[in-house]
Amino acid sequence: MDCTRFQDSITDYIDGTLDSRTKAECAAHRLTCRECRETYGDVRNALQALSFIAESDLVEPEGLQSRIIAATSAGEMLSCGDFDTLIERYFDGVILAPTFQTFQAHFEKCHKCRRLMTGIEDAIDMCHEIKETEMDVPRELNDRIVAATTGGWSIARYGVEGFLKKLSGLVFNPQIAVALLIFAAGSMFVISRFGSIGGMADVAGSRAEVLVSEGQKALSNTEAFARTGFHRVSSGVNTFFFSPPVNPAEKVSVKPASPASPASPAFKR
Repeated sequence: MDCTRFQDSITDYIDGTLDSRTKAECAAHRLTCRECRETYGDVRNALQALSFIAESDLVEPEGLQSRIIAATSAGEMLSCGDFDTLIERYFDGVILAPTFQTFQAHFEKCHKCRRLMTGIEDAIDMCHEIKETEMDVPRELNDRIVAATTGGWSIARYGVEGFLKKLSGLVFNPQIAVALLIFAAGSMFVISRFGSIGGMADVAGSRAEVLVSEGQKALSNTEAFARTGFHRVSSGVNTFFFSPPVNPAEKVSVKPASPASPASPAFKR
């Protein structure tokens, strides 16, 4: 057992409420530790003195309360600001006894705070009297309430009407009207043709895919045509530059065709 645990258990150890094992540990520690042994003796002596005072009948000396208050006070009375902060606690009944003594002493010596307390007490009494007293409702009260609420509604209504007038002025502007008409016509065309904007987007996407595929096909055909022409040109150049020359004697003479004789006309007999 250490000193901290012994000091926590010292009261139960003196009263004899500990179990046998903990009691033996406390006794062993008290014999080995000098500081804890002195602490144990001081606590036991204080408990014995308190029990003796509680059992004996003692007469309170004269002026003991005033001497205690004078000894415990700081030497200065409450200020007016501190007195104001304690007023609420005073009326709630949660102010402590030493604080109440200084509070009462300041109340007796300060005319300003005494007048303040008197006014608060009078106001509280008046509130209690008004709460307990039944009062008749004035006849014009309902009319005043209706007038107040209707006036607010008229102001709100006027604000809404003014906003609607401004909005109608913007709508009936010729330029804005033409723009709204074009927008409405375009929207009706899109809805009638494609069903919705999403349908138009789908159709546009499909047409774009068709155009892309056709362009790819045209490019592939152009590439094949270019390759064929290039092969033809290269073969013709090779033949012209690298083939042996032809002998003129070996050339075949071509006789020109004789002109055909005109046919004789047939005469009838």
